[in-house]
Amino acid sequence: MGVYDRIMNLASGMQQFSVDSMPTDLFPDIERAKLSWYLGKLCRMGKLRRVGRGIYTIQSANTFLVKANAKVRSLYRSLLRQYPFADFCIYSANVITPLLHNMMPNNTIYVETNRDTTQSVFDMLQPKYKGRLFLAPTKEIATTYIDFSKENIIVKPLVTEAPLTCDGKVPVPTLEKLLVDTRVDADYYYLHGIENQEMMRTAISHYDVNINRLLRYADRRNAKDSILKDLETINNDTERML
Repeated sequence: MGVYDRIMNLASGMQQFSVDSMPTDLFPDIERAKLSWYLGKLCRMGKLRRVGRGIYTIQSANTFLVKANAKVRSLYRSLLRQYPFADFCIYSANVITPLLHNMMPNNTIYVETNRDTTQSVFDMLQPKYKGRLFLAPTKEIATTYIDFSKENIIVKPLVTEAPLTCDGKVPVPTLEKLLVDTRVDADYYYLHGIENQEMMRTAISHYDVNINRLLRYADRRNAKDSILKDLETINNDTERML
């Protein structure tokens, strides 16, 4: 049996594995460094998936889908009519519920747009949503005045080169963007700390996370070091379980 077949047979019987956990008697003729090369080749072929530093699995990952509900779609259409050339990212915060360790209701709709359009968009929405519309709130404003269980709207600047995708025609955030924004933004203060670390762990364990995209965006938001630290912790915990 060839090396690739031996590796795939081993992988099929394990949830996750590392080079060090691979039995030496199964690969007596291959050095550890060479095994790493074979594993990398299988990842590039799409046969294996790397889930951490030196950690592999044969299991396919789920794609985290951000769905735009009816209210989000209606709001986006209204904005697009008024600002056809502006960039937007719009979503309901309840899309992050599958990532949460503790259930914390947030029914807020987030509207992110170009920095020079933010105030104008806020002013346009003010008559209809007065009393539940907020412009880039600070932590103090968020903790004092925003009841996240209600349907608020938060308007704030869209970070340039933020990773976005689309649900139909509606521009929505990628999983990587959500993982960074919930760590950094003041209006997500209630997720900072342990909860955000658990969100990262859940995302890595259950969904396909583009690590390069995650780190690029984290770097733009000055969160790269903290995210790297969490990724290292997750990787070390996984290795101890093998």
